[in-house]
Amino acid sequence: MELSSGESGDAVPRESAPCCAAPAGEGTQAPVFDFDILSPACPSRTVLRHVVDRWTPLVVTVLADGPSRFGELRARVGGVTPKVLTQTLRSMERDGLVTRTQLPGVPPRVDYELTDLGRSLQAPIDALRTWIHAHSAQILAHRESYDAVES
Repeated sequence: MELSSGESGDAVPRESAPCCAAPAGEGTQAPVFDFDILSPACPSRTVLRHVVDRWTPLVVTVLADGPSRFGELRARVGGVTPKVLTQTLRSMERDGLVTRTQLPGVPPRVDYELTDLGRSLQAPIDALRTWIHAHSAQILAHRESYDAVES
């Protein structure tokens, strides 16, 4: 099976050539695949796109502190619109990164919480944040120099 991009940009099955995600082994939990993230047809590209989009790392960072309501998330993740935050949370729920729990009450309360899979993203995102904090000034200086030469 070969994958191509569907209307949403997600990898979808397409007939003909073999896919990069041919099973490499069998297990009791989930099948093991031989993914090639550099291959444009590989479904791991879709996973990469969802995991490192503009908002997912920020939502993971906030939810690492514990469950949060939509309004709390929006307040802590500066600059995100309600529509985009809703889309991000739905995508993360679909990918198994967060759970959405609706609790009774007036008004109804909805909590979002990282799953074990979502929590497993914390360490890589924290490492990236550490790198960004350590190198932001240097990168901004390079940008300024580059822009001055190119202007």
